[in-house]
Amino acid sequence: MHDSQADWRAAYEGLVRRLPGMARSAPLTLCGMSACVDARINLSNAAALWTADDPDAAAFASMLKDRVARGVGGEVRVEWPAGPAWLADHVPARYALGGVGPQAGWVLTTLGAPAIVNLSDRSAHMLARLPGNLLLAEGERTVRARSVQHRGARRPDIYIFEYTAGRVVGDCVPNRSSRIIVRFGDPGLEKDAAFEALTPHLAPEAGTGLVAGFNCVPPADLDDELTRVFSLTRRWLDAGLSTVHLEMSTFEDAALRDRVLDGTSGAVTSLGMSHSEMRDLAPGVADADLAETMRTLGERLGLDRVCVHADHWALTVTRRDADVEREALMAGCLVASTRSMAGQPAVPEGVADGATFHHPPVDDGPLGDGWTSVAVPSPYHPAPLTTLGLGDTFTAGCLLVLGSAGSAGRQRIRQRA
Repeated sequence: MHDSQADWRAAYEGLVRRLPGMARSAPLTLCGMSACVDARINLSNAAALWTADDPDAAAFASMLKDRVARGVGGEVRVEWPAGPAWLADHVPARYALGGVGPQAGWVLTTLGAPAIVNLSDRSAHMLARLPGNLLLAEGERTVRARSVQHRGARRPDIYIFEYTAGRVVGDCVPNRSSRIIVRFGDPGLEKDAAFEALTPHLAPEAGTGLVAGFNCVPPADLDDELTRVFSLTRRWLDAGLSTVHLEMSTFEDAALRDRVLDGTSGAVTSLGMSHSEMRDLAPGVADADLAETMRTLGERLGLDRVCVHADHWALTVTRRDADVEREALMAGCLVASTRSMAGQPAVPEGVADGATFHHPPVDDGPLGDGWTSVAVPSPYHPAPLTTLGLGDTFTAGCLLVLGSAGSAGRQRIRQRA
């Protein structure tokens, strides 16, 4: 337990020193199920949006500015078929790897840990964004992304509109840094047959599995995709994988979100989401009561852990080792904080000057029936260079620790046998 700013800074500095060794010895992480290329647009450099004559563009700009003014990020689907072409003609963009699984894999390989990603899009546009050491499935083996030959047509980009606290967006000055994820359609999940065939054989020695992206599935396809993906994760669990994590995303239709959650029984052991996604799931629940709400959710879904990450803190309720969970939360917060200041995944070299630690709204402690709450403050920066991918980066840091702990446990069991 740590209370003061100095205590938390010292605790994180200690983790900075431990993290490289942890990554070097980490087992494989299985990462799915969505992937995309992000077209990143800085709203402070998007003047054409605020002066657009095109009525659809003007309405789109108004939607963005309203979210900026309210400090809302999140994800939204927009019915504007001409949107991508209009943006390409009027607003500068940079391209980067996107999707929860690929983002987590990018972070893990940057740290020096192995990760394999579910990826059917092998276009030149996609492969150019992959870290060279990220693993893909080719036939019955794993190969590094740098050695894969491109093929096939590219999938549609996902648009990321970023804004920074204190930097003017049109006639608005946001007081919170965030990003708005925009889909002009429902691209669906990746269908990588080689990944689905190979990963059950890799699962016995892997550390964790990650699935996400159901919010980009066309509603008519959702039930079939839940069956396909959760059939795969059950095979991972049956093969001995100790942790399968579902990272939620923003669903505009709560009924679709609830269908995903209802489908998790016996298919995942861990659930994670942002603070805003938790508020959508449990509207009106005060932060001080989050742990009990999360425990109830975990019990209903038969999970071992439920995790929420916010700007200033991270909280898990768990039925596993609380000390391992605290290390996992801190690793997630540390690598996310590092990325926020570096602009991309990076190996932490320390806690940046000016980072502050805010006391979480929930204290550590037992919740009954074998559940424990664990909360940590994050090294918080009020004006990060980017907020893109921070939730996915946090998830990667957590899975690094959880996977290493699970692998060590299996090793001890083998040694006793």
